[in-house]
Amino acid sequence: MANERIQRPLKRSVKIGCISFVLVLCLCLGVSIYFSYREFFFEQSEVHIRNIITYVIGHIDNDDLKHCADTKAESEKYKELLAFMDDVKEDFNPQYLYIIKPLKEDGGNHVLIIMSAENNYDRYENTEGNLYLGDITEDEYTKEEVDEYHKAMSAKDIVFMESRSYWGHSYCGLYALRDSLGAPYAILGVDIDLTQMYRDILYKTLNVLLIIIVIGAVFIYVFLVWTSRNITDPIELLEKSAIRYIEQSRCVSSPDQLDFEKPNLDIKNEVESLSNTIGQMTVNIKNYMLQLISAEKETAHMKYLANTDSLTGVKNKFAYNERVEDINEKIASGSMDDFGIIMMDLNLLKKINDTYGHEYGDMLIKNFCGVVCDVFVHSPVYRIGGDEFVVILQKTDLANADKLLSNFEENLSRRSAREDVKPWEAPSAAVGVAYFNKNTDSNVEDVFRRADGAMYKRKVEMRAERTD
Repeated sequence: MANERIQRPLKRSVKIGCISFVLVLCLCLGVSIYFSYREFFFEQSEVHIRNIITYVIGHIDNDDLKHCADTKAESEKYKELLAFMDDVKEDFNPQYLYIIKPLKEDGGNHVLIIMSAENNYDRYENTEGNLYLGDITEDEYTKEEVDEYHKAMSAKDIVFMESRSYWGHSYCGLYALRDSLGAPYAILGVDIDLTQMYRDILYKTLNVLLIIIVIGAVFIYVFLVWTSRNITDPIELLEKSAIRYIEQSRCVSSPDQLDFEKPNLDIKNEVESLSNTIGQMTVNIKNYMLQLISAEKETAHMKYLANTDSLTGVKNKFAYNERVEDINEKIASGSMDDFGIIMMDLNLLKKINDTYGHEYGDMLIKNFCGVVCDVFVHSPVYRIGGDEFVVILQKTDLANADKLLSNFEENLSRRSAREDVKPWEAPSAAVGVAYFNKNTDSNVEDVFRRADGAMYKRKVEMRAERTD
């Protein structure tokens, strides 16, 4: 029952929350660590590139190298510089070390090779693919990359950029070489392989994340064990006790049969305090319900007495006034359906009281009230005065009003026609009827006045008949 009712069990939510926390922590830390390592490696790469460029430019004769670039002929100094740059590549191990000149001809995506350093193996054994003075690249560079080289030609310091080209994924340092007149004529470039660098970054990041995951798993286990003992398991026990209490409340006939079975907890925290509080609360509720039931019975009895005519047992004038207020509210809100009012005035009550005594007058009232209640079964009957009664027609009585009024008159006539009938056993009454009209009536009093007028008219007619 509990598992079906609870859509998100607390123990499962805690477990999901812990795992989610560790996963989010790993994600945030992973991203942070990854970019921190990336920034660190880039900074180290820039330092490494700057050291190589600084070291190489100290051995370059710019005027001689510019002449070689223009004539595409190697000088002795060119050959010495090439051998030096080969040694630098061998010792410092950059991905590429080169001197190039970006060209604007033929679409602007070509580069003139002035010098390309190689390690010993590539220089002397695996020479396929080596670049030499005067070589011009074709589709190895995009126009955007060559445009960046042109921008680097005008820069005063080393320009660093990330490049994805035919030669690979690299981090490049570009330094503009200038002749003795200060005019740029070529670029000294140093490339660091980013493919391996990103592998190293990913490897280090994953190592740190693995440590975090292990620590997080230990944390989750310890935390779940602690929460199970101190929170979730005690709450489940408390919930089961509450469910048993609810099921018990559906079967007992009296609140004094309800007892809350507190779970046996020894955790000394808020959950145990809550269990004790609920136990005391159920005791207080039971006592309050017993008092409430007693007061309710007494109130119901008093209300019955206040709304009931002590002689006849039907509703009295106070109950009638309450009913009128209720109907008036419904009329004002537009939710009142049809209803009717029958005004009845008992005849000859004063004569019987004067002739036979009030005891017989009371018997007349009771006999008359019995007839009214027998006929108008589905409508409330009110005694609003000594000899005045009101019936508020509703439900089936309203639909059959004419038939019921005819039955009422026949019932009174049969009583009067019996032999040796006593005056107090044969009541008669003047009756007036009126029905609610939504278009003309704004309250119950409008309907009552028409019923009272019809009753008075009938009473005058009955007096005239008795005189005749």
